[in-house]
Amino acid sequence: MSTDYYNTLGINRNASDKEIQKAYRDLARKYHPDMNPGDNSAKQKFQEVQHAYDVLSDEQKRAQYDQFGAGFEQAGGGRSPFAGRGDVDLESIFGGMGSGGGFEQFFNFGGGQHRPRPRQGQDLELSQDIPFATAVTGGQFTVNGIAPDGKRKPVTVKVPAGIKQGKKIRVRGYGQPGQAGGPNGDLMIKVNICDHPNYKRSGRDLELEVPVTLAEALRGTTIEIPTPYSTIELKIPPGIQSGKKIRVPKHGVSHKSGRGNLYVTIQITIPEFIPESLTKEIESLEQPSPREKLSW
Repeated sequence: MSTDYYNTLGINRNASDKEIQKAYRDLARKYHPDMNPGDNSAKQKFQEVQHAYDVLSDEQKRAQYDQFGAGFEQAGGGRSPFAGRGDVDLESIFGGMGSGGGFEQFFNFGGGQHRPRPRQGQDLELSQDIPFATAVTGGQFTVNGIAPDGKRKPVTVKVPAGIKQGKKIRVRGYGQPGQAGGPNGDLMIKVNICDHPNYKRSGRDLELEVPVTLAEALRGTTIEIPTPYSTIELKIPPGIQSGKKIRVPKHGVSHKSGRGNLYVTIQITIPEFIPESLTKEIESLEQPSPREKLSW
């Protein structure tokens, strides 16, 4: 086992506590036995990293190491640290060294070195564009995450119907690897809903503008409307005004308690060319001004 603990962690001798901790975390993740099954060299390297961190992360041990080298661990250069004391309470001296029996860990009883407590890995965050239709009716998409075995793998993510813009979907166990055998973090996916060329969303409702010809508006008609669930027939009553809204129940956004509504706004399109004779006939109707109620 290497006795140059600074070299083992890849840091200089005046490294700060944060630099020591970061170097340890990176190397422990790299050489952890769970990440390198069956690799004895990685296991040996992990033990060296762990031992170096145990010394350098302790202010008193580090000072002794800097002064005496690795020999300080041999009970002060061969002299028992308890010489001349016949009433030493070992548990009181070593009991604060961590759970599981401090003085047993110090003398390496049980055949293993002290290991840090397992910690869950950090969450991995990313954003994902989804189609407008998927947000309305639900669906799924595939992204790459870090599987519990530490390898990058595609994962299928389910999108609940009615999901809102900016909502995050959690995929448990597909985030950053855990430390010291701890579980992976989670994959957090922020959803970005793409625009639709025709439909707009208002909470649980959908809105759609539908153009009709002047003739259709005058005499009335029945038109076909594509919705998220099916193509429906919508009745346009005679004489309908431009801007009139028609409610279509239960054809809006899906959610746990049902569906919202669809609101169709009628837009009357005027022909580009109107014969003069027809224009005179329309003027002869003497329609009252529709702007009488306009005010500031």
